[in-house]
Amino acid sequence: LRRRGIAWPWGRTISWGLGVLVLAWATNGQIAGYSIVSVSLHMLQHMVLAMLVPVLLVLGAPITLALRALRPSRSGDRGPREWLVWGLHSPVSRVITNPFYILAVTVLSLYGLYFTGLFPALMSNHLGHLAMQVHFVLSGYLFYWVIIGIDPTARPTPYWLKMIILLVSLALHGFFGVSLMMMADP
Repeated sequence: LRRRGIAWPWGRTISWGLGVLVLAWATNGQIAGYSIVSVSLHMLQHMVLAMLVPVLLVLGAPITLALRALRPSRSGDRGPREWLVWGLHSPVSRVITNPFYILAVTVLSLYGLYFTGLFPALMSNHLGHLAMQVHFVLSGYLFYWVIIGIDPTARPTPYWLKMIILLVSLALHGFFGVSLMMMADP
C-alpha cells in the first residue's frame, strides 16, 4: 500500500497487533494453564477470547486491508482479491453475517455449552478445550464484525438493528451470568 501511496491507519495496525498478543496471552499464558482447573479463570479466559480479542482484531480491519492491498487479477482467472470479493458476497457469507444468526451463535451457544453435558465433555481433553477457544474467538469475531462494521459484509446492517442486537445480547449475557452464578453444582 505504501508503494502505491495509499495510507493505512497506524491505529488499525496497533489494534490488530494487540489482538494477536492478547490472543497469545489468553491461550498460552498462565491463565491458560489454570483455566482448566479454575472456573473463574476459565470464565476470564472465555471473556477475553470472546469479547476482547475479537474487538481488537475487528478494529484492525483485515478484510479492508486485504481488499486495498491485493491487486485485481490481470489474467481472466480469479486471483486472491477476486476470491475474497466472491467470498464476501457468497450465500455462506450472507448467512454467517446475518445479525440474527450471529446473535444465536454467540449467545445460545453459551447456554448449550454450559447448561448441558457438553462443557465437561469438552473440558475433559485438550482438543475439546481448544475447540471451545476457537469457537469463542470466531463467534466473537463474527459478532463484532457485524456490530462494529468497519469491514464490508454481504449486506449492510442498519444501525438501529445493530443496537437492538447488541442490547438483546447484553441482556441474554447478563441472564446467563446470573444463572451460572446461581447454579448449585460446580
